[in-house]
Amino acid sequence: MNDFLKKNWFVVLLVIAFTGISIFYIYDTNKGKLKGKTVNGEDVVYSITDKDVTASQFYNDLYTSNGQQAMIELFEKAVVEAGVPTTDSIKDTAKAQTEAIISNFQNQYGSAWETYLNSALKETGFDDLETYMIFQQKLNQVSADYAKDNFDDLKIRQISYILIQYENPDNPSKEPTADEQTRMKAVDDALVNGTSFADAAVQFSEDTSSSESGGVLGVIDRNSSSLDSAFLEASLALEEGAVSDWVRSDNFGYFRIMCTAATPETLAANNADNDPYLQLTSQYDTTLANKALWAKAQQVGFDFKGNTELEQQIKDALGVVEETPAETTEPAETTGNTEENN
Repeated sequence: MNDFLKKNWFVVLLVIAFTGISIFYIYDTNKGKLKGKTVNGEDVVYSITDKDVTASQFYNDLYTSNGQQAMIELFEKAVVEAGVPTTDSIKDTAKAQTEAIISNFQNQYGSAWETYLNSALKETGFDDLETYMIFQQKLNQVSADYAKDNFDDLKIRQISYILIQYENPDNPSKEPTADEQTRMKAVDDALVNGTSFADAAVQFSEDTSSSESGGVLGVIDRNSSSLDSAFLEASLALEEGAVSDWVRSDNFGYFRIMCTAATPETLAANNADNDPYLQLTSQYDTTLANKALWAKAQQVGFDFKGNTELEQQIKDALGVVEETPAETTEPAETTGNTEENN
């Protein structure tokens, strides 16, 4: 029994927590009411217009109105706690985030800051802000882990770029103007003559948000739909170290794009001081959260103990659609002469 609890502690946590919340709601809402009254051996929770509502009926109503959301939140917490360790780095970051949030609330609400903070915190289902910030970091890490595990399928790339803006942004021409060609040629000449892409970006890129950092955009993947479509398509087509031809964007101008990482090894080497997958999932691909949570549940061995209804409800809530294996057709039995028969 002890070994089972150690191995399946996160499943036990889910069951105990969900049961505890239901019991608390029933008790707290109805304590002192209709004390001692039972119907068919069941405690009566409340009565209205001469109709008695038993504990099981009340539980069913609770589950219908609020239980699924509570269930998903508990599933999420259980998987995160099982799948992501709480490191010192996570604790330190959570502490810094907590201090910053408290400072913001104090500046905004003055002496009433704690009341407003507790009200906001209540919506999260957590009683302690620092604990909540730790949980959020670990939840983000679940998505980052998923991205790392699916590197090739997501076509993850680290990208830098140089932008030459349209001469007339309000009415850009379909082909580069003479002025645009002159500015583009200055970039081409610098690269041909040995100037690094990063230095050329600092010198020539007309996007001031990235030029000072050597044109670094960051880590993207095929789901990075917030990016210009022409830019994204060209970026994903690049192999590591390659530089694109000029890419025309309807919205911005002309891009030269460099892929600085297209393998997990290079991506890790380029980002020794931070997690590039966290950067990806927090900035450019926020679509992975539910898929990642379900994948992490499978990875840590989450067991529904045969409760297929509960499992399906969670899958539906997460939008999980599992692919069914393609049916294989057995080869038809042949008749007549074969080489072996001859």
